[in-house]
Amino acid sequence: MRAVLILLFVWAAAYAVIPAVLSRRFGVRSFRRGTSERAVCLTFDDGPDPKYTTELLDLLKKHGVKATFFLVGSRAERYPDLVRRMKEEGHSIGVHNFRHRCNWIMLPGTVRRE
Repeated sequence: MRAVLILLFVWAAAYAVIPAVLSRRFGVRSFRRGTSERAVCLTFDDGPDPKYTTELLDLLKKHGVKATFFLVGSRAERYPDLVRRMKEEGHSIGVHNFRHRCNWIMLPGTVRRE
């Protein structure tokens, strides 16, 4: 049992903790230091949602604010008009997997396929 716990700890460190620390420390990949002390980045995950995303896009448009949306692929397929609107209004779009599953419990190959 102890060997299993040690193996699990080593796997978690190699798979998640070490890359996260290196990414944040050296500013690579999605973790970057901004160039302005007064900037705010808005990100929204797990959409699009026909009710809330529409309301949010209306609010962002009213105030001339851009945001980044990390979409669940299966929901994006279901609501392509919302994705199109995000793009037309100048927002950034990223992928938050095809189905909403936790990356921590998936193997690296499964994460890439998602």
